[in-house]
Amino acid sequence: MAEGDSCVGSDFCQELAGSENVTFHRVYDGSPPGRIVGRGNTFALLADMSPLTWGHLLLVPNAHYVSFGALMCDHAEEVAAALKQIIPPYAATFGEPVFLEHGSTMRMDGSACVTHAHIHLLPLPFKEVNELILRDGLAPTALGDIADLEQFGHDDLPYFYCGDAAEHQVYAAVRTKPRQYLRSVAGRLLGIADPEWDYAVVVRKNVLVATMEETAHWRLLLP
Repeated sequence: MAEGDSCVGSDFCQELAGSENVTFHRVYDGSPPGRIVGRGNTFALLADMSPLTWGHLLLVPNAHYVSFGALMCDHAEEVAAALKQIIPPYAATFGEPVFLEHGSTMRMDGSACVTHAHIHLLPLPFKEVNELILRDGLAPTALGDIADLEQFGHDDLPYFYCGDAAEHQVYAAVRTKPRQYLRSVAGRLLGIADPEWDYAVVVRKNVLVATMEETAHWRLLLP
């Protein structure tokens, strides 16, 4: 999807455009009034609305893209710059982050105008997340860098991505996996009972508030 395209059906698009008629504002009802940790011309860093744990953040493009693979076609340098800004304060506050993304496509049912690209940042060890995905039967392909997701965006292919500051793995998305598969993986590692990792089942408002308090002093210069 070209930069500047937007979608009236995307909750992220509408929230980032300043609308209050979105899920976050309906659920939190002004307390807190927002969840933006930092924002630049290309990206916003948000607290996850239904955080799995303290420090659960989302890196989201301001423009509408269905995946970071698609985003890389236009903004690979900006992605690298954003992560360079985020990782040091994140690691100092919450611990080293793992990055997780379910890369959608324009062809997937419910993707266009519903799924807006976002990477989850969670204070979990990459090795343990990767091992759990492997035990679920998904075969990984090592990437040299997160920018290599561009090949999936260019070919409009779905994928699961797991990475950290040093390693990057991509897995072919399997249709039998649930839409929130990566949340379920993180939930299992965090000891969250099934299906309480589902963002529609448990919201954990106190965890979002605590995360916002811990990030209030960050001074990010996001691209």
